[in-house]
Amino acid sequence: LIQIMENVPPKHTSEGFTARIMARLSERKPNVRRFSLRQLFGTPDFATYMAIDFRSSVTKMECAFYFLMTGFFYLVLGSIMMFGLQQLTTGLPVVSWLKIQTVFYLLAALCLMALGASLYIAGAVAIRVARIGTVLYAVLVILNGLTGAISTHVPAAIFFSTTFAAGGVIMAALLGIAVDHYAPESISSQEVRG
Repeated sequence: LIQIMENVPPKHTSEGFTARIMARLSERKPNVRRFSLRQLFGTPDFATYMAIDFRSSVTKMECAFYFLMTGFFYLVLGSIMMFGLQQLTTGLPVVSWLKIQTVFYLLAALCLMALGASLYIAGAVAIRVARIGTVLYAVLVILNGLTGAISTHVPAAIFFSTTFAAGGVIMAALLGIAVDHYAPESISSQEVRG
């Protein structure tokens, strides 16, 4: 290979090639803009990327990763509540709904991580179970939020319970989109995408 490369005749650029390239460049300096969310979401590129991402297929590894990360989020949230709630409420009365949240978040974490592991191991076989699990997760999140809003009479607690319920429904919708766009691929094609 070294000999072949040494024997290749050198290529010369045409006369004035560099001058033509430099003439195409703008002479004025671009204005440096500050970051703004309006500019980010207002560009057609952002909408195009979002539309492509929601239409593109999801591999087994990606789908499993989404479930595992959502489960990990609930595991961290449940652990924080488990240890933080004990220290915060020492000697104070706690609403029974708030006590249940630790168990709810830890169970949601285990179920979502189990779904992620089953998607990673079984792939297309586990898709139906993942669909049912995602719908069940969304229903339980809504019921949990409604129970919190009804059982607590503190406006701040009602706000937080509905906010967490809305966030959970959004997560369930995104997981549902990932499951709906699941496309079985071979291991080699997953490695190429990654």
